[in-house]
Amino acid sequence: MNRKNLVLGIALCAILFSGFAVAQMTAKLDTSKLTVEKAPLLKVAGPDLTVSAQVTGAPLVGTQTVLVPLQITVKNEGTTAVTSDFNVGGWGKATDGNVYGFDYLVSGDTTHERAGVYVSGLAAGAELTFQGYLVMIPQPLGTVMSAGTKYEIRAMVDFNLDPDASMYQWGVSEIDESNNEQVINYPFIISTVLTTDFVLAKK
Repeated sequence: MNRKNLVLGIALCAILFSGFAVAQMTAKLDTSKLTVEKAPLLKVAGPDLTVSAQVTGAPLVGTQTVLVPLQITVKNEGTTAVTSDFNVGGWGKATDGNVYGFDYLVSGDTTHERAGVYVSGLAAGAELTFQGYLVMIPQPLGTVMSAGTKYEIRAMVDFNLDPDASMYQWGVSEIDESNNEQVINYPFIISTVLTTDFVLAKK
């Protein structure tokens, strides 16, 4: 065998050997057993107030007021407690009438001049439920009331209905500020007429 044939033979053996080695490595690789480690999701620390609400009965219609029975539940979904004060309440209007209002009144001493329920702090994971009435009156003031038959109700937590008033310079710094409101479009089905108008008691 001359030198040229010898070199050619060695090269051919090398190619065959490398192909066999790759085939052996491929045969031993079981991709079904490969796993990818996922990094744990880190939850940002802080308070997070959420609100859920429902109209619990037909609105009560008087000559100058409409009372919407409204249940509001507030929960702190965050990882730390809320240590500052905040409001629970909302506003509503008749979509086919002229009544509007933002006074959410509940029994007891929790109603505050901020037109809602006054809450002072809430532990992480804790929740509070309030049963009250959203009060609506004719707008503009002094006009003949048209109670309407359909209502848009917005239940809210940690809200500010009067940004021009200095007393409202407050609020909870939350992880998520977008979940503080729930909109309820309520169809008026059965009306209950009040024998006397509801009187607002302001402190």
